[in-house]
Amino acid sequence: MFSLSRLVQVLVALAFLAGGTADAGRVALVIGNGDYAVAGTLANPVNDAEDVAAKLRSIGFTVVDGYNLGKRELEQKIGEFADALEGADAGLFYYAGHGIAVDGRNFIVPTDARLDIPAKLKLEALPIDDILDLMEQQAKTTIVILDACRNNPFARSLRSASTTRAVQAAEGLAQIESARGSFIAFSTAPGSVAMDGTGRNSPFAAALLKHLGEPGQSINDLMISVRRDVVKATKEFQNPMAWDSLTDRFEFVPGELATTKSDPDDVQTASIDDPNANVSSEIESFVKTRYLRPNVEDMEATLAGLFTDPVTSFGRDYSRAELTKIKAAWFDKWSRWKLNLLPDTLKVVVLDESSVTATFNMRYRYSPKDTGTGPIAGTAHVTLDLVKEDGAWRIEMENSYVE
Repeated sequence: MFSLSRLVQVLVALAFLAGGTADAGRVALVIGNGDYAVAGTLANPVNDAEDVAAKLRSIGFTVVDGYNLGKRELEQKIGEFADALEGADAGLFYYAGHGIAVDGRNFIVPTDARLDIPAKLKLEALPIDDILDLMEQQAKTTIVILDACRNNPFARSLRSASTTRAVQAAEGLAQIESARGSFIAFSTAPGSVAMDGTGRNSPFAAALLKHLGEPGQSINDLMISVRRDVVKATKEFQNPMAWDSLTDRFEFVPGELATTKSDPDDVQTASIDDPNANVSSEIESFVKTRYLRPNVEDMEATLAGLFTDPVTSFGRDYSRAELTKIKAAWFDKWSRWKLNLLPDTLKVVVLDESSVTATFNMRYRYSPKDTGTGPIAGTAHVTLDLVKEDGAWRIEMENSYVE
């Protein structure tokens, strides 16, 4: 059954702003393991994974997630991920919990693992590079984020149980060589231990959640921000690391780019409270009377007046005809709907006489045709890049995320 919580996730990703129910081109596997049978309990991995999964869904990812998984359950989740990942533009794997490096190879530790002797390693743990190989074969861009370097008793037990020099079990993880099109991030440096944290989230997860939804930020800039926050929060004890071989720029939330120019007059920020801000008034009217009041009975004409052709919606490029079909199908789901611009939230950045970026908050409410399901309502933050064509403003990029 299509659950209410999933419907909310779909709504947030769309709310007339997205190109589909979720970005089918971006798929994530999120795992949090904290309740171990023989290694005690880690306080934050489940919290970290739940919060990361929610954040990824809010920015358009299709998410397969699982918590406190034994080996068989973990393998099932990886199978679900593999099915969802086929043909994806980007695949992401986030793991919080115990991980271990043995002989230079990294393993995820399921909650039911009993790694008291080296022979059990291949039977009870899962190699991270197998997941990485799966992702690289199916997705154009592969992202692996591991908060799995916590102080790990399995490394000590494997070292003490080994009767040969063949097994070298280390604290922390070993560096992973990234194949072309991959981005690998660790919560701390290879061979080092990361803090689990004393609040709801680990220092690394807290920093990641803080910056993950920032529009227009590349994944490399994201890691710089995360690293700065973690180093400060841990008093330089923990230093997140990343390696990449990306061939294209990747942004979790495409949208409003930071603008830095030597001449402050090159970019002007207009407020709708400024009576002389003619462009801002035009954009306010565009948002209120056209973007948030589409004529759903004639979606083709509506979108022809709203969007450029092609148009970028949630990081994916569509022809206007493709987007028309998607949005028409979306509105067909509802008996009634209402989209409102929240007062005093519209901000317009004038880039030049025919190009602006607008950001605002909108409140949405949808009533489903199924009378057994209640209405869906909430608030989203919207970013639009607009250009002037033949004297009229049209959207060339749209994006939104949950406030």
